[in-house]
Amino acid sequence: MIPKNICRKHILYAIKEIDRKGVFRSRESKKFQVFYNGKYYPPKYVISLANKYANGLELDPSEFSGGQEANKFLEKMGFKIVESPPSMVFVKRSTLKKISSKNVSKHYERCPKCKRTIEIMLRKIYGNVKCNYKIETGTKPEDYKDSTLYPILEEIFSELQNLRGHKDFVRSRVLPPCDFFIPNHGFIVEFDESQHFTYCRKVALSKYPESLELGFDRKKWIKLCETINAKDNDPPYRDEQRAWYDTLRDFIPAIKGLRPTLRLFSQDFQWCSMDPEKPSDVKKFKAILEERGQEWEIEFKEDPDPFIARIIIHAREWDGEVQTVRKLLNEVCKKWPKDKKVKFTITCGGFIQFNWPKNISRKDIGDNKNPNSKAIDSLVEEAKKCVGNILDNNFCEKLRELTDYITLGVDSYKEKVSITRNYISQLHVELIFLVDLKANKFYWTGKSYPTPNQQHGLVRIPDLRTHFFELDDVGKVMILGCHDLTIFNPRSDVVASGWRKDLKEEFKCIVKKEDPIIALHHPHTTNCINVWTPAWNNLTKMISSIEKYASAGRWPHTKHHSYKEGERKDKPHCTLEDVLKKTKSGGTIDFILRKTF
Repeated sequence: MIPKNICRKHILYAIKEIDRKGVFRSRESKKFQVFYNGKYYPPKYVISLANKYANGLELDPSEFSGGQEANKFLEKMGFKIVESPPSMVFVKRSTLKKISSKNVSKHYERCPKCKRTIEIMLRKIYGNVKCNYKIETGTKPEDYKDSTLYPILEEIFSELQNLRGHKDFVRSRVLPPCDFFIPNHGFIVEFDESQHFTYCRKVALSKYPESLELGFDRKKWIKLCETINAKDNDPPYRDEQRAWYDTLRDFIPAIKGLRPTLRLFSQDFQWCSMDPEKPSDVKKFKAILEERGQEWEIEFKEDPDPFIARIIIHAREWDGEVQTVRKLLNEVCKKWPKDKKVKFTITCGGFIQFNWPKNISRKDIGDNKNPNSKAIDSLVEEAKKCVGNILDNNFCEKLRELTDYITLGVDSYKEKVSITRNYISQLHVELIFLVDLKANKFYWTGKSYPTPNQQHGLVRIPDLRTHFFELDDVGKVMILGCHDLTIFNPRSDVVASGWRKDLKEEFKCIVKKEDPIIALHHPHTTNCINVWTPAWNNLTKMISSIEKYASAGRWPHTKHHSYKEGERKDKPHCTLEDVLKKTKSGGTIDFILRKTF
């Protein structure tokens, strides 16, 4: 049965995901298609994906019917269902070579460019990459007798031997090479094509212990084994052999102290369509890896009677991908201290990032210091879609038990972080959404006071009153973007001139009239207490009504810090703990999210 809470917007999100990632061959439709904006989409797969946006999980195709049930459901929402055009040819992989290239799609999973693209992408992100890398390790269960995982490996090996009676499928003393190995970070990347998804592989995966860390979704891989059910009988024991070697590549990290093996499915995406020279594509690929890997750990520090919760990103880099954000917010909810609820939860600037809409040009923006209001509205709507993808009904309900309001920094993608020393001419916008979780209301504002080096690229929010909100259960709240707090830094008064000086004076007059009692600040990064402390001190001295304030941000310094050529090599003048203490007034719960590599 199709869940009733799936609505048109969820279907549209699913269609956008298909546009980005494509369709599994196993989920293509032979009879009917959704025809939307000149493109065709498989109805049942669209509904399965839509459920992910409505209810947080892709709907298993066995739980509802295709044909009439799926078609009528989509037609009621205004989508057009048509018969599959004759030009849409569906063939088994084994027959592809026998059919004229005129009759089939030019792209298929054995595309050599896909694997090459993945290699280049990995080099872009991690530097050193070893292809077809041989890890010197044995291939028999007894080679792992000293490991606590030996009994499980022995059980899987025995099960594979007994499936079809092929006892002697191990023909190599050393495990055959893995697809890619990232030595500096210590993990394997495997590119799995259809021949890996067999009944033998399903049997092996089903025996894995729940405690085994994996860089892929085991349940999804089992489901793919059931759906694809590939068979390779040349030699006759090939499926058992492949399943066993894949098992060893999954277990070796736990035995040898490596990061979990990451697996990419060849049909998840047309990998060769990504451009390694395009930063947004590299960012997308990195997000895919991070989604599969166990790259984040979360700790929290709790004050008595906390009023505000802060999410602090302790990492050099942050991609702001919707999937990463939702996953980490879910993890924060799991870590939340029992019986504690706060009024506000705040995030850093650029916590979420979206691609700049292709239909908005610099001409549409006009003067970016005083931009066209319609263009701003369009950018806000684009950003709101990202927020909606994260804060669906189910997730809002979960958050509502922990916090009354949440703020989310939402930036359009840009190649550099908007810190003072970075020159950014690229057109971009930096917004903050304040979400009332009880009333399901969305408020927004954005950066009004750019850094001097980004003022030619930032689409500034000229209406300074958008920074103030009257909340029934709190009173007046002031929301500030990253550099906006600098308006109150006495040192910046000395160097400000022209429109920047006028803006500072105007904002100070408005804040005195608004008389806020709460101030929430959303910096992108903070590396020492001197960055924001003078501004906070001056603001609270100027506006005595402010009872509580806080900044959340990204702390870019890590233990093993490596710098790119041309970047400053200064060390932090203080610790993260110093910064957290000096950028708040009142009790907080601070969630610190650290990358494990």
